[in-house]
Amino acid sequence: MVTWEIKKIIKSKNGIIALILFLILSISMVFINPQLASEINNNGEVSLTAEEQFNNKIQQLKEVGNGEGKDEFSKEFKEMANEKLAAIKFNGYKDVEFWQVFNYRTAHPFMIFIMLIIITMFFSNIYTDEIISDMNSLILSSRNKNKVLYSKLAISIVFPIVLYAGYLITQFIITYIQYGKPINGNLQAIRILDIPLLVKNPYTIYEFILLKIGILLILLITLSVLASLISFITKNSIQSISGFLIFIFLGKVMTLIKFLPNKLLLMLSKINYIDLTFNFNKFALMYSGRLKLFSLKLDITNLTIAILIGTLFIEILLCKIIFKKFLTR
Repeated sequence: MVTWEIKKIIKSKNGIIALILFLILSISMVFINPQLASEINNNGEVSLTAEEQFNNKIQQLKEVGNGEGKDEFSKEFKEMANEKLAAIKFNGYKDVEFWQVFNYRTAHPFMIFIMLIIITMFFSNIYTDEIISDMNSLILSSRNKNKVLYSKLAISIVFPIVLYAGYLITQFIITYIQYGKPINGNLQAIRILDIPLLVKNPYTIYEFILLKIGILLILLITLSVLASLISFITKNSIQSISGFLIFIFLGKVMTLIKFLPNKLLLMLSKINYIDLTFNFNKFALMYSGRLKLFSLKLDITNLTIAILIGTLFIEILLCKIIFKKFLTR
C-alpha cells in the first residue's frame, strides 16, 4: 500500500510541481552562502583573516568565562563559555569552510519554506483527493481499508525524511564541488558559528550539524502529519489547506495577545511554527534561557523540542483514533 501511495504522488500533478520546486531550491542554494573569511579579505591573506575571526571568538568566550557572573543568567553563560574553551582541541586556525557553508544550507529559511509548500501540497490533499474523486467510499468498503489509511499516515512520516535526505545529499555534493573535501569536522562547532556564546554545549561540528538535522526532521514530520490529520477530518482541499494554515499561524497570532501569562507568551514565542520555520537557526541547539515552572527550571530549547516530539505523537494518536472511531466504524 505504501508503494501504491508513492506511485500516486510521483504521477500526480503535485508530484511534478514538487519536483520543479525541488530543482529550483537545489539550484538556488548554489548562490546562497554565509559570509566567509575568504570573501572578506581581498589581499589573498585568507588564513590570517579567518584566524583573526577565530581568535575573536576565543577572546569573547574568555571574557565571558572570566566574568564575575553576578546573576543567574550571566553565571550560565560563564559556565557554557568555560565548557567550550575546555573542549577546544586546537587553538589555531583550521579550514572549515565546507562545514560552514553546508551548515548554513542545511536549515536555510528559504529551504524550509519550500519544504513547507511541498508538504502542504501533498498532505493537505492526501485524503480529501479520495473524497473528491469518490474513491473514499470504495476504500472504506474494502477489506484493506486499514492498510490504505495507515499507509497514508506512514507516507506522511517517511516522505519528509526522504525529501530532506535528498536535499542534504544534493547540497553535500554541490558544497563539495564548490569548497572541496569536508575536513576538520571533529573540531568545535564554534568555528562555523557567528555567535559562539549562544550555542548551548561544546558540540563538535559533526555533532552540531547532525543534531540540527534531527531537530529539523522532527519539525518537518510534525508538519506533514498535522496536514494529513486535518485532511482526514475535512471534506475538500480548501477546508484542509485553510485548517492547516490556521494551525501554522495560530501560535504566532497568540504571541500578540498581551494579556496572556508571560510564561505562556515566552513558550509561544519559541514553539510557534512561524518562528520555528523562519528563525530555526536561532533556536536549534541555542541557549534561550530557562523557564521556571513550580520548583523546576526548565531549559527552554529542550522543552520546545520535547513539546515538538510530544505533538508528533499526539498527532499520530489522533490519526489512529480518527481511523478507528470515524472512518472505519
